[in-house]
Amino acid sequence: MIPDAAQGSLPLVQFSTPLVTIGVLVEVLRERFKETSESDPDVPWHWTNDPKTTPIFIESGWNENLEARNVRPGIWVDRDQNVYQRVAIGDQDQLPTIQRYRLEMFYGKGETDIIIECTAQKRGESMIIGSIVQDFLHMSSDVIQAFFGFHDISPILLGRTVPFEKDNQLWNTPVNFRVTYEIRWATAPIVTTFNSLYTKIAQQEDPVRYFREISLRSKL
Repeated sequence: MIPDAAQGSLPLVQFSTPLVTIGVLVEVLRERFKETSESDPDVPWHWTNDPKTTPIFIESGWNENLEARNVRPGIWVDRDQNVYQRVAIGDQDQLPTIQRYRLEMFYGKGETDIIIECTAQKRGESMIIGSIVQDFLHMSSDVIQAFFGFHDISPILLGRTVPFEKDNQLWNTPVNFRVTYEIRWATAPIVTTFNSLYTKIAQQEDPVRYFREISLRSKL
């Protein structure tokens, strides 16, 4: 059976991308800061779904330009570099080729560096939020890893509280770590595709000009 999450053929197949990873962490942190979440001692900021009234923002880094950011603390989840690591030679999986579709199965690992910026107008407030985020992610990383199917979550690093480089009116305490997830994909034989491309190029009077026009988007 070909893995196809959209058709529901494999309920356990999930899409693994850096963007999905950011969404998972945003949602997990929102649950932590909800008023209904038990906390001892209780946190002074409780996240709500209304961006106009919530005492604390918990968003992806793409939303860090919200106008109300300067008057409320925030937790901004973003990623840095992402890299795919090879597990086997050529990423070839141990699964056999699916002869019916002539597909070959491959397997690897994706590694994404996560940056969580904890911002506030007061330096101490930013430090406290950063410390809570580090404690929560460290103490629950095994559960998060198992529940969402991450391959690994590295040790959580709490950085120094410094002025926020994107807004000098705010303080920022960064929390950094790396998430590793598994990736699988399948490819159909590509020889026929390249044969078609070769035929198309061979029909051009000037192949160099043809590729130049493609690069400059002067020809569709």
